[in-house]
Amino acid sequence: MGRTVIVTGAAGVLGAAIAKAFARAGDKVLVSDINPGPLWELVIEINQGPGHAISCKVDIRDDDQVKAMVRQALENWKRVDVMACVGGQSLARLPGGKGDALLIEHTDEDWDLVMETNLKGTFHCIKAVAGPMMAQKDGHVIIMGSNLGSTGARGKSSYAAAKSGLYGLMKSAAIELGEYNIQVNVVNPGRVLHPGDVLKERNLQESNLKRINDASEVGDFYVYLSRMKNISGQILNLDSRVLF
Repeated sequence: MGRTVIVTGAAGVLGAAIAKAFARAGDKVLVSDINPGPLWELVIEINQGPGHAISCKVDIRDDDQVKAMVRQALENWKRVDVMACVGGQSLARLPGGKGDALLIEHTDEDWDLVMETNLKGTFHCIKAVAGPMMAQKDGHVIIMGSNLGSTGARGKSSYAAAKSGLYGLMKSAAIELGEYNIQVNVVNPGRVLHPGDVLKERNLQESNLKRINDASEVGDFYVYLSRMKNISGQILNLDSRVLF
């Protein structure tokens, strides 16, 4: 029998790739997203292979919805082995949004959306899954980070601040939960193209290997990391750029 995995943000490129990777390994995967439409096809695809998937609509900013998501996994599979916190939001990826915005152009609503989704939403996910993992004295929380949490970038102040905050959240959670054999880490996925992105020559030139990261490789790394027994409190960079 495979493990039980929750993947938030599974309607996105990286979330879907991570869910598929765990499913290929034979795991049972609960896929969730605030936008549930794409999850149907993902569940169908996964259930044609060695893994098994169910889905639910979740806004990770809502603590009650996150708790219900974890309960659904427990009711179906009795435990949660891995929580992959992939769900997040930037102004650039906001449907119909204004895109990147200079700090002085940010509204309070802009700031709150990005911070609450990325930072508060991840806090909700860790808190909801901590109890079951503490009871079973085993578990791994893997948080989707970004190099922008360390480097910052023009027009991305809220996103960079939120991702930087995840580093502190992860390290504190790793310290508090380590005595229960729960590992907590951040993975920075490197530059991965999303729908609507345009591959620019500078993207390739920034890479020492002159290529862009593949989402499936990020997914495979999540599975590999989740099986490691002595890594916690770490920021792992899947990148071919020299950033910092």
